[in-house]
Amino acid sequence: MDITNNNQFRSAFIALFGRPNSGKSTLMNTVLQETISIVTSLPQTTRQNIKGIYSEDNLQIVFVDTPGMHKGKHTLNEMMREQAVSAVVSGVDLICYLVDLSRDFGDEESDCAACAASSSVPVLLVFNKVDLCGDVDGKVKAFLSAYKGFKDAPMIKISASSPKSKEIFLAAVNPLIPEGPKYFDDDSLTDASMRTIAAEFIRKQVIVNTREEVPHAVFVEIEEYRETPQKHEIVAGIHVETQGQKGIIIGSKGALIDKIKKFARRDIENLVGGKVSLKLHVKVTPGWRDDSNFLRGMQ
Repeated sequence: MDITNNNQFRSAFIALFGRPNSGKSTLMNTVLQETISIVTSLPQTTRQNIKGIYSEDNLQIVFVDTPGMHKGKHTLNEMMREQAVSAVVSGVDLICYLVDLSRDFGDEESDCAACAASSSVPVLLVFNKVDLCGDVDGKVKAFLSAYKGFKDAPMIKISASSPKSKEIFLAAVNPLIPEGPKYFDDDSLTDASMRTIAAEFIRKQVIVNTREEVPHAVFVEIEEYRETPQKHEIVAGIHVETQGQKGIIIGSKGALIDKIKKFARRDIENLVGGKVSLKLHVKVTPGWRDDSNFLRGMQ
């Protein structure tokens, strides 16, 4: 589908912004029709500003998928929040502020709304999860009444997981994209390295296969990544904070880590279109979420 209407090349960096689990990564993946940013039911799944790239003949959109705005107790939470705020303060042409209509508004929503409304960057309101909301128009009206800084902002109502949302979204952002350069080749889907994507795919499988405190306490470090004509060879360390968390991830007789490896390898193979050799091991790194030196070294 060609959504351009003139011969001038246009481009924009668009920040996907909102509270945790509002559908930012889902929307980006739906528009790109590829899994670039991992999606789970766990809030705060996205930990860094991952870019996804959508290209048409005369248009290019560079998505900046930001971590959900959340005031947590760890240094990691502070760093994630700083990444989200920095994305809407500078360096983007448009903020797509996703509002989850399936949940009540609260302090996190107020924080997001204040940040987006105070930015000098134009805002598109994306009211998401309409399929899970009984009174969409009433909820939208309540949002606009509570947060008055968006009375003139354009808006759309979507379910980001639905393929139809791609067309609705592109039609809404099309008139908001200025003339600009082509930042990436037409076949580029992300600026993230395969090391970063592989780490995220592994972390996703840890999240969906574990419970309680384990997912938030996990960091995946790609120790080796070698691409040969035959296959991609990856060695990764899964950092956790306690011996108990390590035991959970390994599982009885190594069953759970084998399952994590199996499905992470499948996801990576689907993306690279080839064979993958994946080796995983678990490391106990106490308090890594509050260790500034560790966090800076892993960025």
